[in-house]
Order: sequence, then C-alpha cells, then structure tokens
Amino acid sequence: MNNYGILAVVAIAIIATAACVHVVENHSDDAEPERIGIIGATSEEVTLLLDAMHIDYKETVADTMFYVGTMGECDVTIVQSGMGKVNAGICAQLLITEFNAKAVINTGVAGSLDNALDIEDFVVSVDAVQHDFDASPIGYAKGEIPFTGKYSFEADEGLRAKTVDAITKVCPDVSVYEGRICSGDQFISSSEQKDAITSQFGGLCCEMEGAAMAQVCYLNDVPFVIIRAISDKADGSAHEDYPTFVEKASKRSAAALIYMLENWDQ
Repeated sequence: MNNYGILAVVAIAIIATAACVHVVENHSDDAEPERIGIIGATSEEVTLLLDAMHIDYKETVADTMFYVGTMGECDVTIVQSGMGKVNAGICAQLLITEFNAKAVINTGVAGSLDNALDIEDFVVSVDAVQHDFDASPIGYAKGEIPFTGKYSFEADEGLRAKTVDAITKVCPDVSVYEGRICSGDQFISSSEQKDAITSQFGGLCCEMEGAAMAQVCYLNDVPFVIIRAISDKADGSAHEDYPTFVEKASKRSAAALIYMLENWDQ
C-alpha cells in the first residue's frame, strides 16, 4: 500500500471514530426518563390503565409487551405480567433494568384472608411474604428467603400514603386496610388453605404475584407498593365469587391508580 492508501485508511478510521463518539454522545443526551413501572397480572387489571395512558411506543421483551408513555405528568411503563410469581418477578426486573423504573406499583385483585374485609374493599401493602416458600427443613423460617435474612419485604411508606389517599377519594364507599399481603403460586379456594396461611403469616389477603415483585424491588433498592381490591373470600365460595367480582374490583383498583398517577405531585 502506498502512502496515499495509508492516509486514506487513517482518514476513514478518524471519521468512523468521530461518528461513534457522536452517536454515544447523542445517546447519553437522550437518557431514559425515570419512570413508574406498573404491573398487572390479567387483562381486566391492565386494559383500563392502557385506555387512560398516552402510549408513546410498545416494546416486546421476553415475549411480553411493555407499554411506554405518560399518564398525567408521570412517565410510566405498564405491563401485563400474567399470573404467578415468576412472571411478576421477571417483569419487575425488566421494568427496572430496561425501562428505568424508579418505583414499581403492582395492582390487581386478591382473596380476603380476614373476615373483616368485604368484597371490593382494598388492601394496601405494609409488607409482602411468599406463603408457599418453605426451606424450614434446613433451618429457615417458613417464608424466609435463604441467604437474604428476609422473611418479608416492606413497601415504601410514601407510596402507601399516596395509594391510600387516592383510594379514599375515588372509592369512598369501600374500606381501605393496610397490612400484609401473602403471595403464592396457588389460587386459594378453601377454608383449609386460608387457615393455614393466616396461622403462619397473619396476612390480610392472598394473591399470586406481589411478594415476588417486592423481592426484586428490594434487591434493586427500588420502592414499591402493592394495591389489591378484594374479589373473593379465598374460601369455598371463591370459585363462584371471583368470576363475578373480578371485573368490578379491577375497575375500582384501576380508577384509584389512574387518579394517583394523574395527581402524583399534589
């Protein structure tokens, strides 16, 4: 290669390097905004939120659709996780790492573990436990996650306060309770199952996602809250109550969350 050829190669390399630097600089200028991540397990829990959201774009990650946009003045990402702790945990981690969620809200319905709660009442998480996690044969308390020293995962007090305020304003005809939420990969539908959970954990309601999301948020140091509208009594009547009331309970839960997001800074 003669001198002219060498100079041409050097010039191309300089131009390419400059272009790469320009791209990196532009990307850093367009940093992802801090967002609120929202997880719902089913279409009943998510569709109303999407209807109230301005959607900027959609992105599929891990075969799951994430909706990115705004609600009120809040930048949000909403995802329908599907039922179960694994689904909720995956979605929580993706919200944090891929969509820059700086707070995560899990909304939906649950079965009551406390006879004081009526169908359509609300539970706002103080903490969350996994009632089906059991490493007790090797020395851990039932529900304790080995090597973490954690038995339960505490919700953020500020998010709890916002949630309770929104529910009392949007749904004044129902009661709002703050307490423990028990999660497991089971639909609880018998008095025996219900009694076993309450004797071990003393929770207010049971569902299938919240504590997994809570554990992921804890590991990432991201605040969270779980909102549950009661759809059934988690006993022998649950298989009849759930289909009847899930839509109505989901509407109440969505309405409270929409109000909270649209009035986030008030």
